[in-house]
Amino acid sequence: CLVPCFWAMTEASGAPTEALLQLPWLPASIGGCQLLAKSWFGETAYHVLLTDTHCVWEERMDSAAIQKRAQELNRRLRAPVTAFFSHLCEVVQPCLSGSDGRPGGEAQISLTRHEDGTVSLKLKSELAGLPFYWDFHCAPAPVTVVCVQLVRPLLAMSHLLQRQVEQLGGLLVRKDAEIQDYRENGASLSRERLQTDVFEEKTYREDFMSKV
Repeated sequence: CLVPCFWAMTEASGAPTEALLQLPWLPASIGGCQLLAKSWFGETAYHVLLTDTHCVWEERMDSAAIQKRAQELNRRLRAPVTAFFSHLCEVVQPCLSGSDGRPGGEAQISLTRHEDGTVSLKLKSELAGLPFYWDFHCAPAPVTVVCVQLVRPLLAMSHLLQRQVEQLGGLLVRKDAEIQDYRENGASLSRERLQTDVFEEKTYREDFMSKV
């Protein structure tokens, strides 16, 4: 029963850190604001992260919290979370998935920044012929979440790209040595337009740093 127990815990506490790490940051345009979004939706729980590169906001909601908010925003709603959560996912995920920035169907979404530093997303759609409202209340994320979900992946990617550049630079140096050996043994190009300059790693690095 370890697998069912694990997913039960996941649904209760939100996306596990490793699962959220596997999801990419995607561009999202909401209410005229250009953001990056990362979101996880379970069966009856979600975890949303938003950033404008100056601040990172998040909201985690489990089944009980979703049920409570749904009743507060939709007084006539009597359905359990499982009955309307798929609808919520369907209309909001296009906004957070880097598609066209619009909610699914005829839904409307708006973004409001508050003086206390929080951000709210207000969603209006239609469910079974009745208006359905939902609010995301995103608060500034803790430093640990920002580090784990944004800073560390960026640093890791930067390090990986730096290693690849170094490997490619070494490959170019070896290729130049190989070409020079061909020339010294009488080989020549059949088309002059294919001739390239010798790769100078120091010059390349200086030029790169001047553009950073």
